[in-house]
Amino acid sequence: MAASSVHSALLLCALFQLSSLLGGQVPNCQEVRAVFQSLHPGSKWVPETPVSGADLQVCQSKGPSCCSKKMEERYQVAARSNMESGLQAVGAQLKRLIIQNAAIFQEAFDLVLRHGRNSTLAMLKLEFPGLGAGAQSSVGQLFLDMSLYILGSDSTVDHMVAALYGRLFPLVHRRLLGGGVSAATEECVRGAWKDSGAFGVYPKLMMTRLSRSLLATRVFLQALNLGIEVVNTTDHLRPGRDCSRALLRLWYCPHCQGVLGPPACRGLCQTVMHGCLGGAAEVQPHWRSYIDGLGKLAGGMRGEQDMEAVVLRLPSMIKLAVKHAVNARSRLTALVSGTCGHTPQRASRSAAPPPPAPPPDDPAARDAQSSSSDSDETLAGLRREFMSNLKGFSSFYSGLGDALCSREPAPTNHSLCWNGQEMTDRFSGPGLKRLQPGSESRSSKSPEPVISQIIDKLKHINQLLRLVTVSEKRWRARSRAAGANEEGEEGFESGDCDDEDECTGVSGLGPPPRRKRLRIFAAPPSTERKRGPSQREM
Repeated sequence: MAASSVHSALLLCALFQLSSLLGGQVPNCQEVRAVFQSLHPGSKWVPETPVSGADLQVCQSKGPSCCSKKMEERYQVAARSNMESGLQAVGAQLKRLIIQNAAIFQEAFDLVLRHGRNSTLAMLKLEFPGLGAGAQSSVGQLFLDMSLYILGSDSTVDHMVAALYGRLFPLVHRRLLGGGVSAATEECVRGAWKDSGAFGVYPKLMMTRLSRSLLATRVFLQALNLGIEVVNTTDHLRPGRDCSRALLRLWYCPHCQGVLGPPACRGLCQTVMHGCLGGAAEVQPHWRSYIDGLGKLAGGMRGEQDMEAVVLRLPSMIKLAVKHAVNARSRLTALVSGTCGHTPQRASRSAAPPPPAPPPDDPAARDAQSSSSDSDETLAGLRREFMSNLKGFSSFYSGLGDALCSREPAPTNHSLCWNGQEMTDRFSGPGLKRLQPGSESRSSKSPEPVISQIIDKLKHINQLLRLVTVSEKRWRARSRAAGANEEGEEGFESGDCDDEDECTGVSGLGPPPRRKRLRIFAAPPSTERKRGPSQREM
């Protein structure tokens, strides 16, 4: 009984407060004047006493008003600015996450390539000193091509690997096999390695492993950069005319009635934001597919799709390829002599030293690798941590309007809220006027052009993500089809190496290493990064 009396008393108080605000009371414009001049110091457009408000276009009311037409225009500019800053604030954490990780992964991939290049150069110097600077230059060009490829160059992995062995073969033929190479026959010898099978299955195996791993890396970086573009575009959505009027009604029209305390009703805010976001909610299914696809790619970057594992095995692969040529010296010199029409020279001990016995482990690769028990400091650990954080934003676009409304000040002691026309009870009690947002905040129009562009870009990157994460069986099938047609789908190479090419279980090579990984960073992406031992400039 007592509780019922207290509830009735509170309801009467609320009704009294509501009637005092709506019931013809002349608004006090002094507080409104102070607030407006804090936004626009020195302005002279604020009436000291209430005016009719007949010239107002949006903030019209039945009674007198504290706003002039100039004030309404300035409030509309402030409302647009508030919307833009709100979008930037809501997307700031997501934007920072993607930008930081895009930079971190780019640096990590560069680090892997530098290690691969240096360990390959060290291997050539140790195992084949007779090859000289020409081989060093050829290897340097390969790693430069790989770096440009993951950044989006038009070259293909097949071409860069073929170019490497095309540059190496004349050197191997002249300096290790004892064959003569003149200026006239240089180009012939350069192309003879393919038909002669000089390097065995290793070029094809190299094409296969690099094709998958570099493509996965390339698309991963493309996806991160597109994610930045998507969030940037969201940050810079510009309110149109209808949206500006709705925002003005939402945030500043209460001032014209002398009301500065109670906030806007949440339903009004959500309706206005839905209309103002220009169809951004339609980005949501494509955004979720983007995060799911990126997660599948990140989780699938193992084995032949793991750039780190493949690149750190390149020294062994190139070494075995050159040794294969050295072991086939007689056959190759005779074949090249017959094809390119010059007489082979007697190989001297200084020109073609016998290849040293292969060590039990590749010292160059061992020096380039360092084991780390801390998985967070490896590329795989960084990918896991990044995707874990990114998945927290899977519903970013569906919740964008709510996030913007949540930035509004929470009601404190007010039982009232602004419904777009007048103050009403927040609890929508019986007999009180319910939410009636302005018609200009409703939007059934198609998405804004900039939103449609973002959706198209997300569709494209999602298609690439699906393409790269196909199963190994489908990859090989598409790769062979691309080779047969000479025009494959984007990203697929024709130099696939499978059981028919006797690439399985190649002696001395083995699968890509899984346990040894480079230490990438000593701190997680969200904090200041410190350089570890493996990050010293090489």
